[in-house]
Amino acid sequence: MKVSYYPGCDLYTKAKVLNDSIKASFKVADFDLKELTNWYCCGTTFTLARDNKMSLIAPLRILAKAQKENGLLLVPCSICYNTLKRANYIFRNDQETLGIINEHLGENYDGNVEIVHPFEFIRENQDKFKSGIKRSLGEMKLGCYYGCYLLRPKDEIGFDDPEAPTIMEDFIKLMGGIPVNFPLKVECCGSYLIINSLEAALQMVYKILKNARENGAEALITSCPVCHYNLDNFQDKIVKMHPEHKPIPIFYFSQIMAIAYDLPTEVWGLGYNKVSPETLLKEHRIL
Repeated sequence: MKVSYYPGCDLYTKAKVLNDSIKASFKVADFDLKELTNWYCCGTTFTLARDNKMSLIAPLRILAKAQKENGLLLVPCSICYNTLKRANYIFRNDQETLGIINEHLGENYDGNVEIVHPFEFIRENQDKFKSGIKRSLGEMKLGCYYGCYLLRPKDEIGFDDPEAPTIMEDFIKLMGGIPVNFPLKVECCGSYLIINSLEAALQMVYKILKNARENGAEALITSCPVCHYNLDNFQDKIVKMHPEHKPIPIFYFSQIMAIAYDLPTEVWGLGYNKVSPETLLKEHRIL
């Protein structure tokens, strides 16, 4: 079955492992991810100015392309998902704005494309995704880090309970792992503060990782390239700030799928992980 797919920019650069592993893993479940032709950047972070109609041009272009295909668009990047969902919320509830952007672009988008995250798609097709599992994850305990973009604002995103989500934990159970619930799983990782307020962002990351460890997590999963970058890439700096910190691996959720499906190790993409998960995987006899 072909599924329209929007990777977004990061999945061809720093998050290439997410792109490669999700395509290969979905193929195991008999879903062929078909990229939108000539897709554009979504505009990244959604504007807070509701009268800024220019910021809605990029999302509408993408959604108009999806409308011409099958009306459903799979979006794995949390930031792209957030941007497209929030733009679509406006298109569905503000016909005047929708008309202005359509006229400007010469499009006829009607607001009815369903923007779906892989976690939602997997939940609706559990039997197919479960049937492909070949390798046990053993007793590996995985903390589920949601961050901000998947959950907020609640009315516009509608992904899960923004304070007590469970969809990622359900995913880990489906893959045969042990999910770890920890209080700071919905806290911000610092996002773009990492650029101009490094120390503040690192303190936020440290609190999240410490909280996950204290609740039993041996590694974390995420779907957000910015969250993954912040959580994974700066743990050496955190050790200098907090010598007691023990680095913890950060996986994209699709890497866990690739492992569970026993795909070739190059699809696992472990070389992309700054904090190597190899020791952990060997401890659980996965590698």
